[in-house]
Amino acid sequence: ACPRLSGKIALVTGAAQGLGEALSAFLASHGCNVTLTDLNAPGVREVAELLADTYGRQMLGLACDVTDEAQVESAFAEHARVFGKLDILVANAGIVMASPVVEADAGQWRKVIEVNLVGYMLVAKHAARMMLAQGGGSIVQINSKSGKVGSSKNSAYAASKFGGIGLTQSLALELAEHNIR
Repeated sequence: ACPRLSGKIALVTGAAQGLGEALSAFLASHGCNVTLTDLNAPGVREVAELLADTYGRQMLGLACDVTDEAQVESAFAEHARVFGKLDILVANAGIVMASPVVEADAGQWRKVIEVNLVGYMLVAKHAARMMLAQGGGSIVQINSKSGKVGSSKNSAYAASKFGGIGLTQSLALELAEHNIR
């Protein structure tokens, strides 16, 4: 177990399956209590229960669309009610809708930007509010090599991930003086 994680309180988005589920399990296995959020309400609650049983940690599974600020605000309010603080945010929610640019559907393109970039900003905003009030914390964004190098037939995803890196760097500059990394 990692002593630096033991007793910490985390929130992970996109946690009902895949990488988000694995990240939540990793945090729980190292002594964190975790709020898991996802669009898939039954799935995220099931994963939270499984992790609570497996690791003996307190887990909270909440339905949350990261593109809807009211839902994000509600999830953070419930997290605060249950845990009282937030040490770690893992912004993992993301989608891919690939197509050649000449066939790209503007609505799908916007959806990728909404989830991968605007959703990240919304959860970072609400995490930062909690972290400012408590004097520190860590915000982690799960990104991709597509955030550093373009991706053929996947321009929306690459654009969203490039934007995520810029947002992360900007947040680091803005929040460093408040002990938020």
